[in-house]
Amino acid sequence: MTLATLFVLCRFVHFTAVMLMFGVSLFTAVLSPQRLSPIITRDLRPLLLASTWISALTALLMLAIQAGLMGDGWADTWQLSIWWAVLGTTFGEAWRWHLGFSLLALLALLLPAAKRGQALALCSALLLINMAFIGHAAMHAGILGIAHRVNHALHLLAAGYWFGSLLPLLLCLRYLPQPQWRSDAIATLIRFSRWGHVAVVLVIATGIINSLIILGRWPVDLGSAYQRLLLVKVGLVALMVMVALANRYVIVPAMRTTPNLAQRGVVIACWLEVALGAAVLLLVSLFATYAPV
Repeated sequence: MTLATLFVLCRFVHFTAVMLMFGVSLFTAVLSPQRLSPIITRDLRPLLLASTWISALTALLMLAIQAGLMGDGWADTWQLSIWWAVLGTTFGEAWRWHLGFSLLALLALLLPAAKRGQALALCSALLLINMAFIGHAAMHAGILGIAHRVNHALHLLAAGYWFGSLLPLLLCLRYLPQPQWRSDAIATLIRFSRWGHVAVVLVIATGIINSLIILGRWPVDLGSAYQRLLLVKVGLVALMVMVALANRYVIVPAMRTTPNLAQRGVVIACWLEVALGAAVLLLVSLFATYAPV
């Protein structure tokens, strides 16, 4: 495996872990009602721990891979002198903050459960925002550069909420058939859906703006590898939107008449969105390394 391929895979795992950390912590700290929150927090703790540690380790690994890419290959991936040189680049200036936020996230795991979710929601939000300062979002300077970074940060936060909350949502569905938790589970689902509408609209709007800023036009050149992959991403996101709309406006209302069948439909729809979202993240991790032409 080449360093370039490893960087794409590491970027994919890192993005996924940070978005899971963001979604899980928001789900436990904000979306879950007070009575259900401690139980959801307990059930999601292994996923939150794993995503936090994986995001920190992959952040460090991405620095090592950049050192190898900047130096003479695998031998330089663990050369501290090359690491310092990478940290002095444009990428490194942003990544110093990223490593700091990752460390804060690890320290937040030591907090009591009642405060842990809020602290990790903040740390993961900062990690997502910081990602807007690397890659294609950092290609412009001045007012346009600031606007691009702000727009991309909103894009990442909205995508993090949408994708990162899907696994907690699946866990929450387990409490629907239980009479003592049904009302709290329904309240959680309603809150998720309400903010989910906002997240979907933001993902679409900011994604369009990102593409227009990077390319200066809508991607129409099928001879460009970057634009081909970007159009595939658009298609996958469109599929996610259709699944989400069918889930919210067709399957969920059917719970009044056929609750068992409808709940299975919701579970299938959520897993389909997880698969599509993971495909989008892998695709983005790949074409983010291409020249935007």
